[in-house]
Amino acid sequence: MTDIPIIETEIEPIEPDMALYLCDRKACENCAYPLCKHTTDICHAVNFEKGLGGGYWEKE
Repeated sequence: MTDIPIIETEIEPIEPDMALYLCDRKACENCAYPLCKHTTDICHAVNFEKGLGGGYWEKE
């Protein structure tokens, strides 16, 4: 028996060379956490921040 709820949601297939980031859980209107913990949108990556000039940098 599992404590993870079953959530009906459409999950996009992941392409072979696609980068995934740990999500801040704000990228989707209805977050499917804990089933989905990742995003392809670096703007919603918890371990990256936007620096000067618009580039993204990994946090330490």
